[in-house]
Amino acid sequence: MIIKKNLYKKIMESIPIVCIDVIIMNEKNEYLLVKRKNNPLKNKFWMVGGRLYKNEMLIDGIKRKISEEIGVKKCPIKYVGFFEEFFNKTEQNINSNFHAISFVYKALINSKTKIKIDNQSTEYKWFKKLPPLFKKVIPWYKKRAFN
Repeated sequence: MIIKKNLYKKIMESIPIVCIDVIIMNEKNEYLLVKRKNNPLKNKFWMVGGRLYKNEMLIDGIKRKISEEIGVKKCPIKYVGFFEEFFNKTEQNINSNFHAISFVYKALINSKTKIKIDNQSTEYKWFKKLPPLFKKVIPWYKKRAFN
């Protein structure tokens, strides 16, 4: 469902937005992150993810985002938790902070899988450990088992 830009901006200024994010790992216990082209988190490496559509199940949203953002059509996926975040910068230049509630999943792909990023990212990279920003936003990420 596509919402007109002005209406979506008003919604973002008024209520939290439901998002989905996915921590993608490989058999070497590396994390695949994409470098964001847009705010929030512009020029930062972050998880694949985005907004959940109305009438879209969480798992279907995760599958959609993985397919759209890195071109992977099928992989094992598991729910691992949620977090809330507040940003003062968005691409829509809203007049207040942006409040997102994000459901986080883990996905496993092979390190040799062909990755094809979309136009929301400038590059992707495999990391041995997650950047420090993750400890602030999802402090439980190392405490929960990702097995």
